[in-house]
Amino acid sequence: MREKEEKEKGGIVATIIMLVLGILFVMPILLLVMNSFKPYSDMIANFLAPPIHFTLDNYKTAVERMDFMQVFLNSAYVTGGTVLLGVLVSFLAAYGIAHITTKDGQLWYLLFTLGQIIPFHTIMIALQVMTTKFNMNNSLTVLICLYSGFHCAFGIFTYVGFLKSVPKELEEAACIDGCSAFRTMMQIIFPLVKPTSITIGVLFFLWTWNDFLMPSLMINETGKRTLTVMIYMFRSNASSDWNLLIAALTLSIIPIIVLYILAQKYITSGITAGAVKM
Repeated sequence: MREKEEKEKGGIVATIIMLVLGILFVMPILLLVMNSFKPYSDMIANFLAPPIHFTLDNYKTAVERMDFMQVFLNSAYVTGGTVLLGVLVSFLAAYGIAHITTKDGQLWYLLFTLGQIIPFHTIMIALQVMTTKFNMNNSLTVLICLYSGFHCAFGIFTYVGFLKSVPKELEEAACIDGCSAFRTMMQIIFPLVKPTSITIGVLFFLWTWNDFLMPSLMINETGKRTLTVMIYMFRSNASSDWNLLIAALTLSIIPIIVLYILAQKYITSGITAGAVKM
């Protein structure tokens, strides 16, 4: 009886601790959203107080000054293209590596996954020089290819772990039924990796949407800038208008929150599915 009571007390304490930590983690976002609806004077007077004079003028002004719809579409194009291309290339490469039974498979797997340990900062100067030499700057499509190449190391690493756990009998049965290798891969195996694909896609989305360094190096034209770069430029041009900057930041995090809410049930299962020893 005492053990049961102690377990219940321990569960209550753990719940309270997790609740407090959850509030601490969410508090910056709540403050950001809350202050985006305040006039500048109210925000400066008390940053922690709830809005007294509720206003949407911050959003209207920020959208106009940033040309928000254009930069939002630029970011959406780059991010969406990166997710689609990165997931597809990662799956195709991982499927091939997982089916190489010789030591070459382990070698290819190691070669691809080593890409995760190379920081972008170590090659960014050489990459910018190369893209400038071949006139590849100021292209959102080139940006998609670069992002996909950098992200694929993680995608292949995750996919291979999951594909190793897929029973070979499924592919053998599909082969007996007359399915080609490509059809088996796309219609039999790919649907099985749905949780992993969604997890990888969400991570690719977050990494690409929030990235500032690569688009700031590769994109110089104003009409092709992404959201993160434009927010930085907006902050430089309107450093005193913190209410407008906060409104712009709030708009930029909405897609991330929506995507995470829609895909959260797949994220944990997708990560654990790939946690299989190679």
